[in-house]
Amino acid sequence: MAHLSIKNLSNSFGTVKCLDKVNLEVGDGHLVVIVGPSGCGKTTLMRCIAGLEKSFEGSIFIDDKLINEKEPKDRDVAMVFQYYALYPHMTVRQNLSLGLEHTTDLTKEEIQARVEEIADILKISQLLGRKPNQLSGGESQRVAIGRALVRKPKIFLLDEPLSAIDAKLSWELRAEIRKIQRRFGVTTIYVTHDQEEAMAVGDKLVVIRDGKIHQAGTPREVFNNPSDQFVARFIGKPPMNFFQVTLNEVANKYLLKNKDFSYEISRGYYQKYMSTLLGRDLIIGVRPSSINMNNKATPVTTKTNIAVVSLIEDMGNETYVYLNLDTLKIIAKTSFETTFEIGEKILFSFQEDDMHVFDIKSKVSLTNKT
Repeated sequence: MAHLSIKNLSNSFGTVKCLDKVNLEVGDGHLVVIVGPSGCGKTTLMRCIAGLEKSFEGSIFIDDKLINEKEPKDRDVAMVFQYYALYPHMTVRQNLSLGLEHTTDLTKEEIQARVEEIADILKISQLLGRKPNQLSGGESQRVAIGRALVRKPKIFLLDEPLSAIDAKLSWELRAEIRKIQRRFGVTTIYVTHDQEEAMAVGDKLVVIRDGKIHQAGTPREVFNNPSDQFVARFIGKPPMNFFQVTLNEVANKYLLKNKDFSYEISRGYYQKYMSTLLGRDLIIGVRPSSINMNNKATPVTTKTNIAVVSLIEDMGNETYVYLNLDTLKIIAKTSFETTFEIGEKILFSFQEDDMHVFDIKSKVSLTNKT
């Protein structure tokens, strides 16, 4: 196991800044998932750690030893690429053993013993005599993971390891990767653009955009208390709804208002989160699962508004309901037992405890729910 420390890491390609003063600590044996949209700098960060990218500013330490100038082979770092990168003319056994033959002093017997141990753990023992063109996508990825693990590295890097395989196999293999990482206890950085995959795999989530870390924390912390509007939008499925509003006090009631709706918040919520925000323009965010809907003859109050159902997506065990309120578009998530019809007028309200408030200019969260 090893501790990885990244300090003020910056990297540019021409005028494009890929990484901007990235600071990250990964503890011994932890699995950290770096998640963000395509082109945000995730793979560049991995390449810097692996030594495949040398033109950067800042420092990278493994166990307090600076590795900036070390060659990739001398860093004790193993990387699994998105598209396997197996040698097509070699068998699985040869692919697994090649790195050990060139980077260690192990005997042939010791190398084969380690190869067979890893193959057994990854359930690919029956594939050792095959070549890559005889493997499925999932089998190829297991071999790629095995080729990295067989070296028993200090740091294990996984760059979008599941993006090239189908959804069902991806779901199965991400659980296997988590089990394998726990079994070996190897310090691991896992990169993905899939926020659902990121939530399922990591001990710690690092959300990155435009080369900057926006938030780092446990999956639950990041989901429940997003640091800014980008994180709130990116983490969660379907994405969070956002409304631009002004906070007003009318007849001793606190109202969030815009041209499409007026919504009363409780005095308790106002005092806890918004007592300094009266009169300000704000952005509020509400997750689809925190929107209450009612299609019965319930009186309209200052805590409800009327919307029209424009689209329904049946996802099996849950349903996504798309609502129109004048120019406002809203996505709600409900259980499959609840039925609505397109064109139907319904009442909706928010679960106040899951409402988030963001500054309209900086987009930073103004509600700390930790």
